[in-house]
Amino acid sequence: MRKRILLISGILSSFLLISTFIFAREEPPSLFEDFNFQMGETAAEFVTESFEDLFDIFGNYSKLTESQKEDSWNEYKGKYVRWNGIVNYKGLTDDSWNRAGIRHSVDTNVELMFNEDKKRIVKMINKGDRITYTGRLSILFDRNLLFKLEDANIEAINDKTVVELESKREEENAISSQPSYTPEISTDTDLKESPEGEDTLTFESLYKIFGANSSVSQSRKEELWDSYRGKDVEWQGIVNYKGSGGNDWNRIGIRHNVGTNVELRVDEDSKNLIEMIKREDKITYTGKLAKLFGRNLLCSIEDVDIKKIGDKEVAEIEEALALASSPSGSDTDNTADKEVIKEPEIIMEESMVPKVTKKEDIEIIETMDGLIKIPFVELDALFGRNNRMTESQKDKLWKEYKNKYIRWTGEVVSRGKGRVSGIRMAIKHTEGTDVELVFNNDKENLVLDTKKGDKITYTGKLSTRCGYILPYKLDDGNIESVLKEAGTTE
Repeated sequence: MRKRILLISGILSSFLLISTFIFAREEPPSLFEDFNFQMGETAAEFVTESFEDLFDIFGNYSKLTESQKEDSWNEYKGKYVRWNGIVNYKGLTDDSWNRAGIRHSVDTNVELMFNEDKKRIVKMINKGDRITYTGRLSILFDRNLLFKLEDANIEAINDKTVVELESKREEENAISSQPSYTPEISTDTDLKESPEGEDTLTFESLYKIFGANSSVSQSRKEELWDSYRGKDVEWQGIVNYKGSGGNDWNRIGIRHNVGTNVELRVDEDSKNLIEMIKREDKITYTGKLAKLFGRNLLCSIEDVDIKKIGDKEVAEIEEALALASSPSGSDTDNTADKEVIKEPEIIMEESMVPKVTKKEDIEIIETMDGLIKIPFVELDALFGRNNRMTESQKDKLWKEYKNKYIRWTGEVVSRGKGRVSGIRMAIKHTEGTDVELVFNNDKENLVLDTKKGDKITYTGKLSTRCGYILPYKLDDGNIESVLKEAGTTE
């Protein structure tokens, strides 16, 4: 009996030992577990650090050694981030469509790599857009381009979520995806009646047929465009850019929804009129449909005539300017003439005339150390957006200030070093970046000791005046004093 009990006990012990070994041993991940991860059921691991946090660790001004950087990178590599930045470029060819460069400080700091399923989202962004994006930290570079992110995605563009933007475009596509796309049917659905009783073609109706989100094939678009080419339009849009000069002075980009949607080609006799308009001006224009692009940039328009700038008729503005520039103002003294002269633009223009024509009135006072005494706000009152002088008048006046040295106090927005661009600092006086200060290489440590939010007193040589979106550029920069901002980080 005892032997039988011992035998049964031995069998049970062996069974328990084998069971423990089977269930306790470490198994490799099953196919099912791998499938779950690939299907996205396992949540991606995000880090909370901002771009600025990681720039301090891995950027040009990091205090870490290469081996320390490598050890730190192992902690972040493969993890996801969610950052905000500015689109600096995106791939234009079939082979590079999935690349986009993002700027956080100076030039491109992050390169995003998108998967095939994000192709539609990539088409929605343009250079200069502010985006919120995610991606997996993949490669660390030791230059201004610091990180490469794979599996990238865009969540918001210019403060609007991609979901909202896609929903809007789907509605537009639903309208445009009618059974037939003949010109007669397409135009009839969105024609508006003019005061004279004639039908006018709207930008929106044309974009639904020929725009980037249209489901019409490119070959079909080209066939349809033959029926629209040369057709007269009268539209209203926002000036997105003007030709910088040379051979492209006559080009004006117009925004109707996002980015540049229409390019105007202006004739030689309208050259003076171009100087009157500025970026972000709302203009009403007429012209003839010329070349089809069929993208976000829909088409070009020729035989352009600008009717209004803002809410004012161009003819009225030209008449007022002619009266303002006349020595006697006008040969007549009727009520209508007085009302024109009292327009706000004319008052601002006249207030600037003495400063343009009389050098002694602009009060350029040089100190013993070769600097000129003029606060930033006074200089910006002459050349900033709110001044209504023409660009040629500003260029003429700028000659009095160019290459003069100034001393100002402002707030550090960012600083960086590029292989080509050198050592630069962005400085805020009113809002955003008002000044770009360029330093010689021997000032690198001086710049390195500053951080975002610091108040600095600096000197520099006035090099380039501000543009529509560009700051003043100052060369030969130097920092004289720094007031540290408690608790700030770059």
